[in-house]
Amino acid sequence: MFVDSIIIGIIASLIMGGSLQQLVTVKLNHPWLIAVSFIIQFGAIYIFLEYLLMSVCASNIGLLIFCLVNYKDKGFKYMVIGIFMNLLVMLANKGRMPVDVQAAKALSPEDFPAFMAGEYGKHIPISAHTHLNFLGDIFFLQYPYPRPIIISLGDIVLSIGVILFLYKAMAKSNKKSKEVVGYGG
Repeated sequence: MFVDSIIIGIIASLIMGGSLQQLVTVKLNHPWLIAVSFIIQFGAIYIFLEYLLMSVCASNIGLLIFCLVNYKDKGFKYMVIGIFMNLLVMLANKGRMPVDVQAAKALSPEDFPAFMAGEYGKHIPISAHTHLNFLGDIFFLQYPYPRPIIISLGDIVLSIGVILFLYKAMAKSNKKSKEVVGYGG
């Protein structure tokens, strides 16, 4: 969903008169934290699943630190809240994200048996044994959304933050330079 948010934010900002040239001038503190955070999480999901809880914590803390050191920029408050919501639900479920069972079956029938067995990356089926299910992946986006995807409330809040940041970063400045007029006298 993160990549989707970036694409949506850029397209919406361009439609509203924003400029990619403005975006490339944005200075963010410690952008490497984003890459390191994703590498940690994907590494644990696909290589070292036994370290999932630790990697989910480390990667989300890295993203939170990135957002906090850039908090003054528009949208980062929402990003912090969205990341925290996702981290909270995954901490409550030992590093796993609970997912709506019917949505998971509709989205990927071929992976459904592995998902139901708890062997599908960081995702587990919502059940009586999972916690904070309302923060899990419960929103199934389908057509007209470009690709089917299941997202959480935290993903939505995070996406709002990303889109707001991109809009603000790409918006052309409305401030006209003020001309200083000197009067002799």
